[in-house]
Amino acid sequence: MEFDTGMRRAFISGQTRRSRWLLAAGAVLLLGGCASLFDGGTERRGVSSSVVDYLYPPGQKFEPATEGEVPQVRLPARVGLVFVPSHNDPVGVSAADRSALLEKVRATFRAQPFIERIEVIPDGYLRSRGGFDNLEQVARMYSVDLVALVSYDQIIRTDQNAASLLYWTLVGAYTIHGNNNQVSTFVDTSVFDVKTRTLLFRAPGTDQRDGGSTAVRVDETQVRLAGESFGVAMTNMTGNLDKAIADFSVRVREEGQVKLVDRRSGGEWRRGSGGGGSTQWWELALLLAGAGLLLRRR
Repeated sequence: MEFDTGMRRAFISGQTRRSRWLLAAGAVLLLGGCASLFDGGTERRGVSSSVVDYLYPPGQKFEPATEGEVPQVRLPARVGLVFVPSHNDPVGVSAADRSALLEKVRATFRAQPFIERIEVIPDGYLRSRGGFDNLEQVARMYSVDLVALVSYDQIIRTDQNAASLLYWTLVGAYTIHGNNNQVSTFVDTSVFDVKTRTLLFRAPGTDQRDGGSTAVRVDETQVRLAGESFGVAMTNMTGNLDKAIADFSVRVREEGQVKLVDRRSGGEWRRGSGGGGSTQWWELALLLAGAGLLLRRR
């Protein structure tokens, strides 16, 4: 009986050592397999829409304004606001999100005294590489004189490193960050006078952010970061738009590169007066005072 018990213990001990060896060998193979599966180095992808590609497609030459001719912009302006078309939409930003972002830009324009109305135009009306001909068609459709084209460029980069993947294998992908995700976003609003095809002013906005993720949640993290980055870049651009409008007003007065014309009277536009042909408040006050004196004399 004692001999059988000793044999049984020896057998169990041998099985235990064999099991440990198999587990160790399996772990090594698992480490090697996972490292080869996930060690992808650096992944980089991006989406963009270009004002230059849209307005000047291949085969169309740049046509500058006639020398000596000063473009005339009618005020108060009627403005169209639209995203430049692209084959790929920005990551993490739906069509509804883009409309909401354009509404914020619209509010910035609406606060300006020289704006009569501003229309948010669906980007589906712009053809890819449609050029100024397409832009003029859309402007006539919405009865606008100026068009603000919003373009964007977004780069998403994911770095994977061996150390993080080692922790991913031993502990679990849902617990240890195995990837570093970085998103860079650039947006730009360019305002054109459609009739003269003149760039009046532009305003940029940028944002860059990064964040870790588990190996199996890379896509989810990228979508979240990209959406946040796009929204912040649009907000920065909207803030710069106020400054660009103010600078444009100064350049018009000092450089005279563009002539501002009152839409109703045809005279020179005066800021805050509603147009060159309208009566100033102080002129109205003098007229009322003069009328009062005449009535008293009578």
